[in-house]
Amino acid sequence: MTDVSKLGKLNPTFNLEKKGEVSKEKLREVADMYEKHFLKEMMKQMKSTVSEGSGMFKKNNAEKIFQEQLDDEHAGQWNKQGSFGLSNLIYDQLMDRYGSQFGLKENLEKPSGPIELDQKKHDIKNLNSTDEFSLKIESKEPAGASIENQAVKNPWAGTLQSKELINDDHTLYKIKHDNGLESLITIQGGASEKSRFLSSGDYLQAGDEIGLARKTSPLFWTVRSNLNEG
Repeated sequence: MTDVSKLGKLNPTFNLEKKGEVSKEKLREVADMYEKHFLKEMMKQMKSTVSEGSGMFKKNNAEKIFQEQLDDEHAGQWNKQGSFGLSNLIYDQLMDRYGSQFGLKENLEKPSGPIELDQKKHDIKNLNSTDEFSLKIESKEPAGASIENQAVKNPWAGTLQSKELINDDHTLYKIKHDNGLESLITIQGGASEKSRFLSSGDYLQAGDEIGLARKTSPLFWTVRSNLNEG
């Protein structure tokens, strides 16, 4: 079996130390290099299980050097064909781990709202469109099974743009976040004791309570970019 543990001893960012010099292309080069290294190690381990022969048929140094060059060429060709897939896996992992550090990926913090989710208690449906991300979050309890309310919180820091009452018992919150995103949160419910004085223009921290929602009623949360707004 191929011993890939040696790869863990290598520093995947040894040539990415200077932030200004790092690009997605360089990250791809590093991923390709490690895939090629893995392929060479794999071939080396496979050949080590096969006897080279004995006596006069033993390989001399020149033959061994030639064989290593040939293995290197084969590994390079396999790497260029992209059929192995390890390079893409390494690239994705490097981007996830170091992308934000080198300015190649936006470091978006996890949202602090709108509600605390429990996959055992909620059904979460993705309502994506082409230019925004939308979720319908619904309790698995039957409608009307509980009259309890739950706190609704602001996902990321930003400014409350509007708070609008819809159909007498629903409230739509529009929040412009500091990270370039905008949230539209629709709940069945309204203001809580903590949020009853909230008004347009108020600044909210991540996790601040903005209202109370009926636990068994759907909550709709849409996130879209606000960078293109005038």
